[in-house]
Amino acid sequence: MSASSGRRARRLLLPLAVCAGVLLPALPAAADEPATVVGQLVQAYPEQAHPGHDGPDAPLSWVRTAAGESVRIPTEDVADVPAGSTVSVAVGGQVDDAAAGDGYEPAQDVLSTDVLADPATTAPPRGTLTNQVTVAMVVPAGGQQDGATLAQVVDAVNGPVATFWSTQTGGAVRLGVTAAHDWITTEAGCADPNALWAEVATDVGFVPGPGRHLVVYLSSTPADLPGCSYALGQVGSSPSSGGSLYVRDTLPSVIAHELGHNFGLGHSSGLQCDRALDSGTCRTAAYRDYYDVMGASWSQLGTLTAAQADRLGVLPSSARADVAVGDPALTVALSPLAGATGTRAVKLTAADGSVYWLEYRAPTGQDAWLGTAANRFALDAGVLLHRAGGFPDTSLLLDGTPSAASGWEGDLQDALPLGVPVPVDGGAFTVTVQAGTGAGATVTIVPGAGTPGAAPAQASRPAVLPGSAAPTAAPAPVASSTPAPPVATAPAAPTVPHVAAAQDLDEAAAVHPAESGSVRLVATAALALAGALLLATAAARLRRRVRR
Repeated sequence: MSASSGRRARRLLLPLAVCAGVLLPALPAAADEPATVVGQLVQAYPEQAHPGHDGPDAPLSWVRTAAGESVRIPTEDVADVPAGSTVSVAVGGQVDDAAAGDGYEPAQDVLSTDVLADPATTAPPRGTLTNQVTVAMVVPAGGQQDGATLAQVVDAVNGPVATFWSTQTGGAVRLGVTAAHDWITTEAGCADPNALWAEVATDVGFVPGPGRHLVVYLSSTPADLPGCSYALGQVGSSPSSGGSLYVRDTLPSVIAHELGHNFGLGHSSGLQCDRALDSGTCRTAAYRDYYDVMGASWSQLGTLTAAQADRLGVLPSSARADVAVGDPALTVALSPLAGATGTRAVKLTAADGSVYWLEYRAPTGQDAWLGTAANRFALDAGVLLHRAGGFPDTSLLLDGTPSAASGWEGDLQDALPLGVPVPVDGGAFTVTVQAGTGAGATVTIVPGAGTPGAAPAQASRPAVLPGSAAPTAAPAPVASSTPAPPVATAPAAPTVPHVAAAQDLDEAAAVHPAESGSVRLVATAALALAGALLLATAAARLRRRVRR
């Protein structure tokens, strides 16, 4: 953060002050002279394909003027301004950040921000499709055409991607390709993605608007083209916002992931604490929810978490139970989240407004892969606990059987243990998974008296990126009379945020049973053999080793 950050002031001006077409002077030649830029706040998530990358996991931000010019600004400088807002931003000199090191244009320091108008409310277009997709195959400046075909991208969008979003939203999102354009070459490169999208839109006749999406397949050759992420998606405010994105892979899960950003979703990440559920020394690990399409992109399209579905407004009240601090104890028969009937989630609201979600993951429907060899990372079937959050991580998966910090990288088994009371939010709730079958799980929630314990604060950016060694200290945990179940230290696991299809096969070959000294209950194997679903995290568990 620059020294000027303390001078930032944000205020909502009266509607009479809004001038949608206002364009103030361009940035001065002297980089450190202040200038004012008026336009729409545009945000987009850059995704990375390979392990060990230290680039940003939060969205990048720009102010896009009415003339189509863009000025990149630090996202943390507009953390409280929704994407799509019309803003007037006073900017100063250039700011060094990781994105500039990746080839994006440098960001300008924000001196002050005025919000002129909130994001426009949009309605889906009428007709069979609520979301119309234009596909374009693009070679950016400095790139070379790769072997991907227009048919591959169109088939991915019209097939698994469209089916996924229709299923996840109960038919509220019905998307399909309405225009497709084969390879074109642009003068714009990846350093300014807004300029790239604008040039493509002009070339193919795409007109932005509610429910309209520009899906650009960007050549993957060369892989290290400056500024080109594995994928990049604009952040919208609702499923009807529309938006632009690019991908450098035809993997359906990454296309669905970027459309999720267009719909207004952030990432599904993991909260890992040192031998604790949600307190003590913790880190937020970006993308570390392999169950959900908004987490890691790999060969499977996992069901949206209850937190993400609720954010989209597609989790019906009839499909959930609500429990608040001070309520009486409640026992719930949870149906599989991927099913279509019964109570599929429980919303827990703490005294400070923090929201947690219980959901039951079973190998059925969209999650059927959990019970097959396609479950390459040996993810648990069972009851999961998530915490809802703000951007960039709108859903955080908590580890129901937490490891020591030394074992974080290898611990991908997160379901709550069977028969063990688990304190949540410092004892604001105690959750016990009583039993489970293929049709559902029985869960008892005992709310506390209304005084939540200390929990790690979620910053605007994850505290530690995947692969980083140093955890971040959070507030001290509240003492609990229920000790956490002992867990073995697991070997290192892949920490890549996105796993390409070819890599996926290699990862699968690296999953082996651990030595006999570690005991772990594997629910999916039991289901495949016996047809009955056992919860995957009893107090004693057979660890699986996942290595690169």
